[in-house]
Amino acid sequence: MALEKRGYKMMLCFTEYDRDREQEFVSMVVHNRVDGIIALTYNPKLDIPAGIPFVTIDRFFSVSVPCVASDNFGGGQLAAKKLAELGCHRVACLRTGSSLTNEPSKRKDGFVSGCMEIGLPFEVCNLQDDAPISAFEVFLRHNLLETDTPLDGLFCGTDLMAWQAIKIVRNLGLRVPEDVQVIGFDGIRMFGDKEYVCSTIVQPVPEPSETAVNMVLSKDFTALPSLVCLPVRYQPGGTTRD
Repeated sequence: MALEKRGYKMMLCFTEYDRDREQEFVSMVVHNRVDGIIALTYNPKLDIPAGIPFVTIDRFFSVSVPCVASDNFGGGQLAAKKLAELGCHRVACLRTGSSLTNEPSKRKDGFVSGCMEIGLPFEVCNLQDDAPISAFEVFLRHNLLETDTPLDGLFCGTDLMAWQAIKIVRNLGLRVPEDVQVIGFDGIRMFGDKEYVCSTIVQPVPEPSETAVNMVLSKDFTALPSLVCLPVRYQPGGTTRD
């Protein structure tokens, strides 16, 4: 929609995390002489073409490749402080992700920073992308049922992960949010515009698109900042005791 308003046509290339296919698409659009590329990719070996404006969303490649992202670090800090404000005494961050440095990985870093700043005891369960969800269940069972200091708050790297964690907590016989409060990250809403699936750190929706389009169509591409960080906010969604 942001491109359409400016009179541009968009070619959408969906790769389903196939890194070779990502590179094929980049080569294809280069040969078709597009005006610019906006990429959402975590491919560590992606060869970025010279001479074509290239903007990424959520992935910082280098200072010469502008990136648009939400304030992931600040969102993690906000989640930690909100759980403390709502009465949590021991919390954990649940996250899946590769070892590749990217903007969403800062959510965990921000959460750890927020906990340390306010003296809130915390744990971190960080799994690789291909790890089974059962690994979270083992972690949660131990830290909810088999310890003298059980967790009473969870921060999950995404709303989908929060939804999965909530199911695990309830299957262990505990209540959400009475026994365990849960905050996700993204701001996903049922059917697109209904209730939030959980209490969450909400990313702005139109702003990354508008910002990325403005940047990729900039007349002075070389003067653009290497990272544009957009603000996030907290939204109660029934999984915290607001």
